[in-house]
This record gives sequence, structure tokens and C-alpha cells, in this order.
Amino acid sequence: MNVSLTPELEKFVAKEVDSGLYRTASEVVRAGLRRLKEQRKSMRLPGALDELENHLLEAVNSLDAGKGINGQTVFRRLRKRIKEARG
Repeated sequence: MNVSLTPELEKFVAKEVDSGLYRTASEVVRAGLRRLKEQRKSMRLPGALDELENHLLEAVNSLDAGKGINGQTVFRRLRKRIKEARG
């Protein structure tokens, strides 16, 4: 597989190799892809756009039925999630 990088990314990869942490550019790219994969897992993103759309429609229907949540409650929950995610 061939991958094209911007000049900025090429410099970054070269710098990582020059640092001695990686022996080759391929190792740097693989490490970056592993990190991206782990980040996606930890974010628990919906697997497909359809799944996200279904969640949004459920939320809209819930709001239309008067089952909304108080805004302060939502922000409190979001702050808690952010705090937990940061460790």
C-alpha cells in the first residue's frame, strides 16, 4: 500500500524516525494508526451513519413527546463524562 503525506506530515514522520523511537517511517505510521484505532474504540462511536441517525430520530421523537431533560441536568452529565474521560 502506498500512502501520500503532506510535506508537514512527512517532516513529522522523519523527525520521529530521527528521534530513535522508530526505525522506519512505516513504524511511525503503524503506531499512528494503532492510536487512531484505540481512540475510536474509546469514543464508542456508532458503527454506521444509519445508527447515528436512528439515535437522533429517537431523541427528536422523545422531545416531541415532552420527555426532554432539563438543560442543567444535561450539562452536569456532560461535565461528569468529560471529567471521567480525562481521568
